[in-house]
Amino acid sequence: MNFKKISLIASMAMALSMPAFAQEDSADDEWVSAPQAGESENAAFDSTATYDGTSDAEFADDEEYASAYARYKAQTTKKTEIERQRTEGFARPVMLGVRAQGGINTFFGENSDGWEIGFQGGAGILLKMNLGIKNLSLVPELTFNYRRYTYEKDMSDGLYTNEAVINVIVFEIPIIIRYTFEDYDFFVGLGLNLGLKLNGTSTFTSSGGTRENTVATSGMEVGGALDLGYMMTRNVHLNLRVVQCFTSLLNKTLVDEPTFYESSLNTFQTTIGISYLF
Repeated sequence: MNFKKISLIASMAMALSMPAFAQEDSADDEWVSAPQAGESENAAFDSTATYDGTSDAEFADDEEYASAYARYKAQTTKKTEIERQRTEGFARPVMLGVRAQGGINTFFGENSDGWEIGFQGGAGILLKMNLGIKNLSLVPELTFNYRRYTYEKDMSDGLYTNEAVINVIVFEIPIIIRYTFEDYDFFVGLGLNLGLKLNGTSTFTSSGGTRENTVATSGMEVGGALDLGYMMTRNVHLNLRVVQCFTSLLNKTLVDEPTFYESSLNTFQTTIGISYLF
């Protein structure tokens, strides 16, 4: 065998294979360097990249993503603002408000049968003060309240009927300790209710005719109060209040109707109120 020919053939084969190797190396270099040249364009598709949501430009070339991102920002901002307002409302040490109420009343106590459902309504101001324990607050009120009580009872097997009406204007001072379940926008309160009579009138009708102001009323009432409420917003609250008085509205020393000599008229009232705090 001619070694010169073999050497010539081997040299030609190597010379022809060099360009191919050079192209493969060049391709490898391009594959490695391409992500570096386009790093800013492809960063969003890097599985290890993290998105901090601080740049709107990331979605600038994609209308669908840009719209979704805008909605996300608006929703997040709204939730954050609501949470901030709620936290601010609970954290404020003192809040002043106004309250209006309306409801019904009657009497419980000794010889109180015959007194029917009456009505009442009033308005006033309130304070909400934190007590230093989370969600626990003191809520005193000053309320002017009008009450009307009605009485009707058949006497002597229906031979005649006794009727009476009591009208009083009362300056009420409920002092409520309230606990707020902030995750449910609900609160419950318990406390005392003090009533100071500003004015009172009465009429009594029987077989002998009608007499004025013979059913005398006392100047002060003391009772217990239970509050159940819901916070529609941080500022607007609805509540249901039940009050049972421990003392009698009837002034036994001044009453001038024998029918009520042995009576004890303890007010029971239920009201629905709405408050606005600011």
